[in-house]
Amino acid sequence: MVVAHMTTVALAQEWERPRAWSGYETNRFWDNWEIGAGGGASMLQVERNIGDDPGKFFNRVGWNANISVTKWIVPVVGMRLRVDGGEFQNYSFDQPKYGSGIFKTPYLYVHGDILVNMSNWIGGYRPNRIYSAVSYMGFGYTTMSWTDRSAGSTNSEYAFTTGLLNKFHITPQWDIELDLRSWFFREGSLPAEIGSGNRVAVGLSASVGIAYRFNQRTWTPAYSQTDVDGYIAAIVGLEETLLAADAALISAAEELQALETDNKRLKSDLATAQSATQKAMVSHTVGESVVFFTIGEATLSEYAHATLDNYIAAMWDTTTPITITGYADKETGSAERNMQLSKERAENVTAYLTSKGIDGSRITTQWVGDTETAFTTPTTPLVNRCVTLR
Repeated sequence: MVVAHMTTVALAQEWERPRAWSGYETNRFWDNWEIGAGGGASMLQVERNIGDDPGKFFNRVGWNANISVTKWIVPVVGMRLRVDGGEFQNYSFDQPKYGSGIFKTPYLYVHGDILVNMSNWIGGYRPNRIYSAVSYMGFGYTTMSWTDRSAGSTNSEYAFTTGLLNKFHITPQWDIELDLRSWFFREGSLPAEIGSGNRVAVGLSASVGIAYRFNQRTWTPAYSQTDVDGYIAAIVGLEETLLAADAALISAAEELQALETDNKRLKSDLATAQSATQKAMVSHTVGESVVFFTIGEATLSEYAHATLDNYIAAMWDTTTPITITGYADKETGSAERNMQLSKERAENVTAYLTSKGIDGSRITTQWVGDTETAFTTPTTPLVNRCVTLR
């Protein structure tokens, strides 16, 4: 019991530490999605050294258009599938052979990216944040030069992407996005007319667009400090009850030892008295017990094992019927999910008791989901994520 109490104090101290972006519930599959579209400028950098490319800088600027679908897993990490299309404009490095005109090279680039919201990571998640800086890295496949007006023949290559997405939240649903991106691929796949002989080509783009967020757009904290305080208070109260029960058991054991020493000649009477005393102790100390669970979970913790082991020890030599009732709090989850969750919790407790030798015929297992509450005080929903044993 002392170890369990120390563990509770340590957990309370851990929960009280500041948190930047952790502690938020995992969203449902269709929550926190975004659809975006944008357009801007693009450039293909193929010169051996910056500044060596023939032709003026702005003559080598082409266009870019893009569409994307993004799924945010947590406030900091998301995944994006994006399609970029556009046109590069480059001069030849071998103009005596290929001429001095501009070679227009259409391209299409499909890539998947991992996004990291640096603003939420460093500054903590805030639903009303106006600006967010999102860095990303990705990998994809690019193809180019498939029209008659293109330089050379069709060429395709795997490419690596990195960039910075600047998001400006103008409404709960809409964002304006400024995307600055580069992607790297093997220059040997470029048409000979625009290749420089270098190993790596770099595509650059800057685009402005909009993004629409649908379904749930914010994140729900898994717990608040008020919830944690109530949960800890409930656990401490239960521990004090168990400590008092242990003291009563020790006192009763000492009394029985004294009776055994003083009344050796009355063994049969002593056995009867011991049996009556033990039944009285069980009736007094094990009126009921309770096992708490983590939000959304039905797995028994080490603390739950310790609580059930103490309950089993007290109920071992009795035939008292046991009623096991599973609960779930109505603050989170649907009614159907909560009913299933309370069922799994109750069944896991029943399975643990029977695995330790308690006769299953003594046990009645039931579950009520979030239609009933296990405790009226404290009012925090955390205390109703439990199974009671009566």
